[in-house]
Amino acid sequence: MTGMSFPADGQDHWSQVWKNLVSGEALDSRLPNPAMVVSTRLESLLESSVQCFLHSCPATLAADLQASLQQVAVRLQASQIALLLCPQGVHTQPLCVLASQDEASSETLHALVTQREQWCGLVYGQQPRLLSAALAQGDDERLVLQTMACAQVLLLPVAGRNNAAGCLLLGLDAATPAPSDSERSLLSTFTQLCFLVADRLAVMTHLEQRERSLQQTERLARIGSWYDDVLNNCITFTPQAGEIFELSPEVTQVSLEDYLAYLHPEDKERVISTLQHSLKTLQPSDMTYRICTPSGQIKMIHGLAEILLNGDGVAVARVGTVQDITEAHAREQRLQQSARVFESTMEGVVITNPDGLMEAVNPAFSTITGYSEEEVRGRSVEMLNPERRQRNVLQDIRREVQEKGFWRDEVWNRRKNGEVFPQFLTVTSVRNERQAISHYVAVFADISRQKESEQQLDYLAHYDSLTGLPNRSSLLIKLQAALELATQKRRKVAVITIDLDHFKHINDSLGHPAGDRLLQECARRLRERLRDSDTVVRQGGDEFVVVLENIVSDDQVRRVADIIQQLFGSAFDVGIGRELFIGASLGITLFPDHGRDVTQLISNADVAMYQAKSKGRNHYQFYTNDLTQAATDRLELGNELRHALQRDDELQLHYQPQVCIRSGRVTGVEALIRWQHEQEGMIQPGRFLPVAEDNGLMPELDSWVLNKACRQLALWQQQGIAPLILAVNITQPTFVAGGLVERLKALLDIYQLDPSWLELEITEGALLEPSAQVLSTIAGLKALGVMLAVDDFGTGYSSLAYLHRYRVDKLKIDRSFIHSVECEEEGRVITSTIINMARGLGLQILAEGVETTPQLEFLRSNGCETYQGFYFSRPLPLAELTLLLK
Repeated sequence: MTGMSFPADGQDHWSQVWKNLVSGEALDSRLPNPAMVVSTRLESLLESSVQCFLHSCPATLAADLQASLQQVAVRLQASQIALLLCPQGVHTQPLCVLASQDEASSETLHALVTQREQWCGLVYGQQPRLLSAALAQGDDERLVLQTMACAQVLLLPVAGRNNAAGCLLLGLDAATPAPSDSERSLLSTFTQLCFLVADRLAVMTHLEQRERSLQQTERLARIGSWYDDVLNNCITFTPQAGEIFELSPEVTQVSLEDYLAYLHPEDKERVISTLQHSLKTLQPSDMTYRICTPSGQIKMIHGLAEILLNGDGVAVARVGTVQDITEAHAREQRLQQSARVFESTMEGVVITNPDGLMEAVNPAFSTITGYSEEEVRGRSVEMLNPERRQRNVLQDIRREVQEKGFWRDEVWNRRKNGEVFPQFLTVTSVRNERQAISHYVAVFADISRQKESEQQLDYLAHYDSLTGLPNRSSLLIKLQAALELATQKRRKVAVITIDLDHFKHINDSLGHPAGDRLLQECARRLRERLRDSDTVVRQGGDEFVVVLENIVSDDQVRRVADIIQQLFGSAFDVGIGRELFIGASLGITLFPDHGRDVTQLISNADVAMYQAKSKGRNHYQFYTNDLTQAATDRLELGNELRHALQRDDELQLHYQPQVCIRSGRVTGVEALIRWQHEQEGMIQPGRFLPVAEDNGLMPELDSWVLNKACRQLALWQQQGIAPLILAVNITQPTFVAGGLVERLKALLDIYQLDPSWLELEITEGALLEPSAQVLSTIAGLKALGVMLAVDDFGTGYSSLAYLHRYRVDKLKIDRSFIHSVECEEEGRVITSTIINMARGLGLQILAEGVETTPQLEFLRSNGCETYQGFYFSRPLPLAELTLLLK
């Protein structure tokens, strides 16, 4: 006997049988027909049982069966009655029901069930069987009689669809008459009815369990099912499908139009086209699309569907599933994004197993190291280490990652070509669900360029980019170290400050490129000539510093100073087509004689260097305490000059007449500044002008002089003095700074001046750089109507092209040429050449510093027009000049 199954056609069979029973129709031909004449009471009892069974459910089935059995037992005077139903076959656990629930009956039922394999053969027959102790033919019959403890037992088998499915056992005493054939027929019908009820409920329970299981599966998988009645435009959703679309629980059906309304606007056309194609070709569909739910969510849906056809091959319905894959899609997107980041990031990425064997690398890893993924997969990361001694580093990294979860620092690794390179490495751990480390992820960046930049920045921070010499920062460090060592060994240290003489003139006349090449050549000569133990530094501008260690005597320092001056005494080639000579002024201090710290030694060396310059330049000067006082005085003089500019009662203008050589008449005057100090008296320009230049006060002095000169010129014009030229010096800083034209125009307007009386004297250096600012300033001055004169002409290094370019009006021959005409043929040639050139260019010519008759006669004989100098008059105060002019 095999287990019983429940195919769909089987379910239909029992449903029909159930209907026949309820309607009173005969059972299947396999079932025994009831007799035409039956007991009215038994028939009534069975009818009431049918009515009861109509309302039976799995929870009440046993009680309903027991109630009916009790009525049967009473009607037939049975001492025992038991019902055993096995919808799955007699070898399966049966549904057992007794008419009574006393202990003895329960034991009887238990014995029957546990020993059913020994007597179930009795159930195979289709007819009721009456077993009696006297006529028992086998062990199975005797077992049933003995277990039931009855003299006779009526066994009514139950037929399943294909197999025996249980029985009704009716125990009777010996004196109790056995049921008649008609009663047996009714009892068989009753037993079959009990089986049908149990079988029906079993099928229904099974289907309900399958339905619940299906719904649970759909809910867990986020998959919903649907059935689309194409002919009636009705789509039926399972609860999970409705939940995906956020339908109300009571809504289980929607139309196609309702479904399409959920589709995302960007996906609607594609979904409709897919559905139409599926119905047209009768092919399944598989698509992924988005829906917009009533709550505003956008869900990603994966839909599968098949076409159902009728007998004519016409599509009548569609069935399928919808699955909410929003989270899965988001995870996939994140994974794809992570993969894209992994593939495209500029940093190298390595993924290893817990043993450090590489499992995956990204393209940046290959670009940086030169290894392909195939070359490193499965190999240890130690292959990238430049030295085996770094194995301890790897162990330290692993230990710290295990403790903290990450490690970050700079390390050195080796490329495939053998090159060792620095990298910034971050190592993190990945743990599994058991919190054990499953992988290590290393992310590194090649910082070779960063290191090069850092080295370059460090170089620029400590070395001069032009000459390659250490700079001031390095000087402070190296000198401090030298002083500490000298203190320990009780030695001396010498600091020599070197300043190139007239370097500013070289920059102004030859240009900054020539000045840079001169500095480079000076640095080369110093570095090559001095000892390796000597420190040579470019402190800034045209100033160098030499630090000499292990000094034994002052004579040793003097010999080095002489060597340095010899280095600068020979000609320099700076790429201008001719040799250049330049001198240098040196200031020297000794440790510990002239100072015990770095700042004091350098400061005192500067003081000594300025003293060397003040004595005529191109020699050296040892520091003395007196020089400190001189430097202090210089500083105080600068502060007092600032106060003098603010008070406006100490600075004065003196005027030196400019005389026509032919007529001897005064044709102009040059305004020269003087300083009448309230304590020191008259301070000469040679003393305070260098201080003003060092302190950046020249533009303020120029502005003061120009304002005073214009005011005085206005008074002369108002007094009716004969026209004359008032010359005012404009220094290079003022000329190139800008704003001169605007300032002068304002003065001309304020004092209502005739601009033809005013002449501005500009040095050659101010005209060398034809910048837009210089060109604009000259054009503005010429537009105002003032005259332009080139002061100290002939002392610069530039060509003469600017004379024509800038449209100057006058040249002033420098006094050094005038003084040489009495004793040097070269001076006479240069002076006469300048005069002839100026006359040829249509320029006025004026000689400065004329002091003797021979000088004046030479100028007269060579056609010079005007002169000034002590030969005619020193610079005069305003009162004396007024008398002269009258």
